[in-house]
Amino acid sequence: MSAKSDAYEKTVADNINSVPGVKAIRPPGDTGLSDVLITQYNNKSARTWVEVKMSHTDNLSNPRVFYSDGKWQTTYKTPAAKAAIDILNSSNQAQKFIQDLAKFSGIPVRSIKVPTTQSGLKEEGAVPLMVMKAFFNQPGINRYIANQENYDLGKLVTEHYTIGKKEPAHYMQAGDDFYMISSANPLKLSNKIPLLKGIGDFKVRVSTRSNFYEVQAEIKISKMPNSSFSMAPGTNKNNPFLKK
Repeated sequence: MSAKSDAYEKTVADNINSVPGVKAIRPPGDTGLSDVLITQYNNKSARTWVEVKMSHTDNLSNPRVFYSDGKWQTTYKTPAAKAAIDILNSSNQAQKFIQDLAKFSGIPVRSIKVPTTQSGLKEEGAVPLMVMKAFFNQPGINRYIANQENYDLGKLVTEHYTIGKKEPAHYMQAGDDFYMISSANPLKLSNKIPLLKGIGDFKVRVSTRSNFYEVQAEIKISKMPNSSFSMAPGTNKNNPFLKK
C-alpha cells in the first residue's frame, strides 16, 4: 500500500467520522479486511466496512497465483482467486507462456514451477528471478499471461467483498463516487446510491521485483456507474450518511 493511498483512506474515514451520529475508523492494515470500519450510524451501534479506492482504475482485487505440479494454483480462498486459476488453467495464452518459459529456462515443462513469493524461488524447478527478468526483457514478450475479455467483474467483485473477506464490505468509495456493494445495505442508506457493477477484462500479470516476482490477477471494471454520492476529499456530491 502506498503512502498516498493510505492517506486517502484515512481522509475518507475522517470524512465519514465527521458526520453527526456516525463513527468510523481506519484500523491497522489487514488484507483480509476492507479499509474503513463504521462502528456507529444514526447514533446506534453498527459494524460494517467501506472499501476505498483512489480512482476507478485501481485494482479491485489482486490475488496471487502460482504454477506447480502442472497447473495454476492459489493459497487465497476468495472468489476472485478461484476465478483467476480457472481462467489460467483454461487459457491457451497461459499454456503457451509456460511452454515458452520452460524452453527459455531449460527447465522441463513437467517440473517447472512459477512461484509468487521469495521463499518459493528456493524450490526445485522454480524459475530463478534473473531468468524470469531475462525472459520478459525479450522483444515482444507480454507480461500479461492471460486475459478474459468482457468478464462480469461487478458480480465477481461483489462476491469478493461480501463473502471473500473476513468480514463483508457493503459499501465502496472509488474516486469521487460512492457505491453499494450488493443490495444488502445494512445501514439502510439511500436507495439512490448505485450498486457497484460493470464488465471489464480479467487479466493476470507477472511483475518482476528486486527480490522475487509476483503473478497476480488484475481486476479493473472498465466503466463504473456514476454516483451522485461521495465521501471523497473536497467532493460536491451528496453525503450518503446524512439523513434527508
